[in-house]
Amino acid sequence: MAPEPTEVVLSVEGEAARPGESPRRIRLEARFRVAGPGPTPAELGEAVAALDRDLSEATRLAGFAPTSPPRADRSLTELVETYRPRQAELVELLLAEGEVTPSEAEALRNYLAGPATAAAPPARPRDEVPITDRPIAAAPLENDRTPIRARPVADLLAQYHIESLRQAGAVRARRQISFEEYMALKRHFAPSEAAAAAP
Repeated sequence: MAPEPTEVVLSVEGEAARPGESPRRIRLEARFRVAGPGPTPAELGEAVAALDRDLSEATRLAGFAPTSPPRADRSLTELVETYRPRQAELVELLLAEGEVTPSEAEALRNYLAGPATAAAPPARPRDEVPITDRPIAAAPLENDRTPIRARPVADLLAQYHIESLRQAGAVRARRQISFEEYMALKRHFAPSEAAAAAP
C-alpha cells in the first residue's frame, strides 16, 4: 500500500516599503505534496533559499524596497564563534530560521565536514577583535533585542505567550529571544513534540 502523500509548507517573510508608505511584512508561502520519504534538511534549505530569492524579486517588481540593506556574509571564524556548530542539523535549523544566509550555511557545512571538525575554531587573524570584546554598535545583528543573559523558560513562556516550538521559532525570528533561550525552549517542548509525533 502506497504511503499517503504529505504536505510540506515553506514560507519566508521580510519587511519592505514603497516610497512614502509605512513598512509592511510581506510573506511568500509555497506548499508541496510529497509522496514517500520527506525532503532532507539540505533539500529544505535549498527550497527556502529559492523561496527567499522569489520573495525579493516579487517585492522589487511590485515597487517595494527592503527597509534595511541585506546583511553581508560573516566570516567562518565569526560564525563558528557565534553558533559553535557540532551537527549539520543545527546548520539547517539556523538556515531555515534565517539566522544564517545560504552561503554562510554552506561555509558551516564545509567546516563540519572538514578534518578539523572536532578541533578548535579556525584561528582568528591577529588584528581581528573577538566578538565578545566588540562594542554593541559593531554587533552583526543591529536589530537584535535579545538580553545578554538567558531568561528562565517559565518567564519566556509567560512573557511571549509561547505554547509550542513553532511559536518559539516565530519569537526568535523577531529577535526577541536569544539563540540560547530558543534552544532551552526547544528542550522544554521536546517531550510534548515527541509525544505528538508518536502513533
